[in-house]
Amino acid sequence: MTDCQFCNFIEQKTNVLFSDESVVVMLSPQPVAGGHLLVLPKKHAPIIEVVPDDVVGRLFSAANKAGVAVFEALGAQGTNILVQNGPSAGQVYNHVLLHVIPRFEGDSVELLWTPKQASEDELSQIAEKLTQKETVNVEKKKDASDDVSEDDLRVKHLLRIP
Repeated sequence: MTDCQFCNFIEQKTNVLFSDESVVVMLSPQPVAGGHLLVLPKKHAPIIEVVPDDVVGRLFSAANKAGVAVFEALGAQGTNILVQNGPSAGQVYNHVLLHVIPRFEGDSVELLWTPKQASEDELSQIAEKLTQKETVNVEKKKDASDDVSEDDLRVKHLLRIP
C-alpha cells in the first residue's frame, strides 16, 4: 500500500474497467455524473508534465475510447474530458487524472467561464514569452517522474493537508 489513493485503487483493481501496461480506466469514486470515468497512468505521477509523452498519448487515446463508451453504453449526449493540473486548476489528488464526464441535456454539471478579451499586442507578448523559453516544444521529453521530489513546488502544494 502506498500513500497515493489512486495507486492503491490500481493495485487493488478497485472499480477498474480497463487496464494495459501504462494506463487504467476506472469509475470515479466521487462522480459528478453517472458514468464519470477517470483515466490515469499506472505509474505514479503527480502532474502531467512528468508523464512520458508516449504515456500521455495513451492517456488521451484511452480517454477518447472511454468517451465513445459513455456515448454508446450510457446514451450520453456529450462529454467533457478534463485535466485538473495543479491546485490552481482544481487538482486535489497527488496523481494525474483525466476525467471523462458524460453530459446530458439539462444536467447540473457546470464547467463554464467568461472569456476575457485580449488585444493582438497581449497575444503577441504571450506568444513571444512562450517561444523564447522553448516551453512549447514538441521534442520527446525524458521520463521525469522519478526526478520530481516532494520539495518540488509544483508538487509540494498537492501534499499539504488543508
